[in-house]
Parts: sequence; C-alpha cells; structure tokens
Amino acid sequence: MNILVSGADGNLGSAVIDKLKSEGNQIFGLFGEKENAKNSDDNFQKVAIDLMDPKASAAAVDQGNNFFGEINGAVLTVGGYAGGSIKDVSIEDIHKQIRLNFDTAFNLVKPLLDRMPKGGQIFLIGAKPVLASADLKNVVSYGLAKQLIFSLADIINADYSEHHISAHVIVPSIIDTPPNREAMADMNFDDWVKPEQIAETIAYYLKHPELKAGIIKAFGNIV
Repeated sequence: MNILVSGADGNLGSAVIDKLKSEGNQIFGLFGEKENAKNSDDNFQKVAIDLMDPKASAAAVDQGNNFFGEINGAVLTVGGYAGGSIKDVSIEDIHKQIRLNFDTAFNLVKPLLDRMPKGGQIFLIGAKPVLASADLKNVVSYGLAKQLIFSLADIINADYSEHHISAHVIVPSIIDTPPNREAMADMNFDDWVKPEQIAETIAYYLKHPELKAGIIKAFGNIV
C-alpha cells in the first residue's frame, strides 16, 4: 500500500514509518524540517511542508498521488500539547492549539478525500481527556482542539461510508517519548503507551479495512 504519514520527523510519525516500511508499504512522508526531508528513494518519498498552509498541503497530496498513483492510507500525527484551565487560557491560546492539532489534519484530509480509492483509511490522533469532560478542566485549549478531531472523523465516516473510506481516531494515554519523559520525570513511564505499540495497531487496521471505523484506544500497555 501507499501510505502518507505527516509528522514524519516526530517520535510517533517515525515509529509508524518504520513499522509500515518493514511490512513493505511505500511511504510518502511529510516532514516539518527541510534537513530531515533529504534522501528520498522509490519506496520512501520525503517532502518538507508547512501543514498550516492549505495550498501547500493540497499540493503535497497531489504530489504523493502523482508519484505512487494513489494514496491508500494516511496517518496524520502532527500536533502538540498545552495545559491550562479556562481561567488560564486566552482565545489566542485556543486558536494556536486548533491550528496545530486540527488545521494540520484538516488541510490534508480535504484533498485526500478527493482522490482516495475505495478501502482508504485515515488515522487521526485524539486525546484521552476528550473521552471524559471532567478531564478537560486543565487542558482546555488542547482539549477543544482535539474535540474537533473526533468530530472530523465522525463527519468522514458519515459522508464517505458509501465510498468505503473510513476514519479512525487513535486515543492514546501519555505517549512514551523523550520530551514527555523530560516534562513529567516523576511519573511511571511503564504506564505510558509506546509509539511502537500505536504503530503496530495502525498497521493492523490498515491490513483489515473491514474493521469498524471510529475510536481506537491506546492506554498504557494495552493497545
């Protein structure tokens, strides 16, 4: 299969790419830094892009389709975290989180849906606090942005079911990455989900498009 992966130079994106490449998939990787997007080959095309730019995002999707013929799946990993209660956050904080977590996904989803073939799958990254409103009180801007991701998946699954295109929302607990370990050094890392576990789950769903679309929970060591 031909898979587009955004956030290819991130901890989750790189784990997804390693897993999917190991299973013989061809990857169209979207990188945030030009230095990381060098040395493409026939099975791993690399492009540096600002995903907050809708025109650049659409052009990248076209490039991937033109190179591989079609894009069968997309794993959209770009995003970022911010804490804060309603008292702490400003409307600018909320808009910043929406641009980072939602716009970077939507700007790819729209052109992908125009050309994705039957059986295509889109994987979006959600957030565990969205599943329980009480957990959102200290992550207001982040939670509001991630709620849009869940709604986007619902809309895709409602509008494109007849086209046999599905959207999944991966809902991790804390992902075990070096930045998260540094930021939360007093926590038990064993309870966190590994990027490789999420990658395994995505690879499994890509091989089984008949599975029900929707939320895929990835909490702790259980994926």
